[in-house]
Amino acid sequence: MRRKDREVTDINEIKAILHDSHVIHSGFRTDDYPYVVPTNFGYEFDDANQLTLYIHGAPVGHKRDLIKQDGRMGFEIDDGGQLMTPEDPKENTPSFAYRSVMGYGDAELVDDPAVKRHALQALLSHETGQSLDEFAISEKTIGYVGVIKVTVKAYTAKEHVPGNRDLNKNNCLNINSNASMIW
Repeated sequence: MRRKDREVTDINEIKAILHDSHVIHSGFRTDDYPYVVPTNFGYEFDDANQLTLYIHGAPVGHKRDLIKQDGRMGFEIDDGGQLMTPEDPKENTPSFAYRSVMGYGDAELVDDPAVKRHALQALLSHETGQSLDEFAISEKTIGYVGVIKVTVKAYTAKEHVPGNRDLNKNNCLNINSNASMIW
């Protein structure tokens, strides 16, 4: 990482970034150019802090076809960010506040109904803030929905928050109405 001053290494801060973020941008390999698609996601860490991501979608489609060919993928997750405007525009230029996690891993299509149920519960829990066991997912949904499990191989986290230079957190504009304010 070039900007070590913005690197986030504390696992609890990384978990907070994931908690506050709701869209994953997944990049898959094609013959010509990367194919990037935004979706909602769920996630979990095991006892050794190994990150696993879950993505849902249609049971057929381009994304699934690409995973069948080559499951290696990259991802970026961010909290939506906010524009930071300087107190004195003559002294500074605007900047952007954000927190993000990006990395790569191996994506696999999930067929096992128990794993699909767990993945959907993790996704719904993440998106709604409710506990996993509050979601009774029907067998029909389990049979129909496409679920992708990403075993993350490596990731980094980064943040740029108000307080640097002469930027004022009171002059931040939330450009994503679904994003949580970070101050």
